[in-house]
Amino acid sequence: MENIKVERVFVYGSLRSDMFNYKTYLDGKVKESIKGTISGDLFYIENKGYPAVVPGDGEVVGELMTFEDFESVLDELDELEAYEEGKESENEYNRKVVNVKIAEGTVIKAYYYEYNPLADYNKDDKLVPVKDGDWKQYIENK
Repeated sequence: MENIKVERVFVYGSLRSDMFNYKTYLDGKVKESIKGTISGDLFYIENKGYPAVVPGDGEVVGELMTFEDFESVLDELDELEAYEEGKESENEYNRKVVNVKIAEGTVIKAYYYEYNPLADYNKDDKLVPVKDGDWKQYIENK
């Protein structure tokens, strides 16, 4: 199997355009942003105020982003998402590769941050299902 170089990130929560972490972490660094979806189940972490995605049969809405300086943005996002390579069992989120469906049915591989329900840090979380898979809409209607 060939090693596919991943150069995009799929964001589904506070990093989406117009959301609070977008301004802090991504403003001025995004080369391109395309609407897309991934397979998974989306939750609102009630006690933390942000979303979580785990593998599942649902559809999660978000944006596929390309950055001017991919590596430096990825380092910042790893920090934001409390992801440390080699500590997958302890991390709040783990960076994984996912298939993102965009318009016309095209599929593009990208990184995304998958919630880690087994981490001690997450053991007391109260997860509320977001049935339509759109966190931005969920927060706006809350």
